[in-house]
Amino acid sequence: MRLTLRILYVLAFTCLVVVLGGCSAGSARGPVSASSRSASGQVASAVFVQQWAQILWGLVTSQTGTETPSFGDPIFNSDGSVSQSYTAADGTEALITGFPDGSVRLDITQLDGTTQTVLQSVPQFDSVSKMTTDWQVTSSEGLSVTYTSVVDDQGTIYDISDDTTELQGSSVLPGNLTQQFSALTATGQTAVQADQSDGSAFTLIVPLAPPEFMFPDFSQPTIGTYSSADFNIQFTLTSTADAPSRWAAMSVDLGGGATGEFSLNLDFSGAGQLRQHGELVALLSWTRTGDTEVSFLTAERSDTSPAGAALDYLMHRWQTLTALLAPAPGVASLRHLPPPPPQ
Repeated sequence: MRLTLRILYVLAFTCLVVVLGGCSAGSARGPVSASSRSASGQVASAVFVQQWAQILWGLVTSQTGTETPSFGDPIFNSDGSVSQSYTAADGTEALITGFPDGSVRLDITQLDGTTQTVLQSVPQFDSVSKMTTDWQVTSSEGLSVTYTSVVDDQGTIYDISDDTTELQGSSVLPGNLTQQFSALTATGQTAVQADQSDGSAFTLIVPLAPPEFMFPDFSQPTIGTYSSADFNIQFTLTSTADAPSRWAAMSVDLGGGATGEFSLNLDFSGAGQLRQHGELVALLSWTRTGDTEVSFLTAERSDTSPAGAALDYLMHRWQTLTALLAPAPGVASLRHLPPPPPQ
């Protein structure tokens, strides 16, 4: 039983940021083309938010899963390891294997048949306050991610309000786009920075709810950017009176006088209006998977999607245990857990 609890404890720290990429915006010709470009960038920003929210706090998986999550019985292997199967709320299957030295392997089979493997190293403690763990994620689609997590309780194990969690790493997509990313939870907020090899960058600053600072504080605005040499998108996420406990609205400054106001659903699909210098030019809607429709005032219509890496990361995202164990509190809520007991 103690070994099983240790496995579950160690695996809890697989809650991580999802790796999201950028899409480049070229020059636009004419209002229809310009609005299509704006729509693509806007939806890309929403896709990034969706993916970070899913992995950090389980905000998507926990809202869209329809099955009852369940664990299988532990299996004690001849090499001293212990394996246990898991079925997530969305139907994703996982096999969790914890080894005697404290390392862990997670084999995931997603609904479309693709597979991912997560390898977690033996956690290293500094005997004071920090736990450092290395991770490697690979997928059958060619995705590769490596990163390090550092959890610091600041020497106050029973007070999680001053704890910090830092994730730093890099990823390679099947199309060879690379990314450097970091996510720091400290002083009541989580700050995400992701820089892509195509020159684009995504940032997100999320205030966390006191006193424990586990989940986003939806009573405060969350801000972010998505930019490159060709464009600079700034957005704000807020709750609404009808949905005070989640991000339900997204306002966007797309640059060049283009703005947008959108409503967000539980699964981060959305709909709203694109304006140019205050004048309505198009209606925009998108699905959870990024499929997008733009309807112009000229009665023209256009189907588009977040271009390049944004859509690629959406389709080839990497899962972790917290995304599977919906609803999941994310990295911040697990910082206060003590180290696993020695065997």
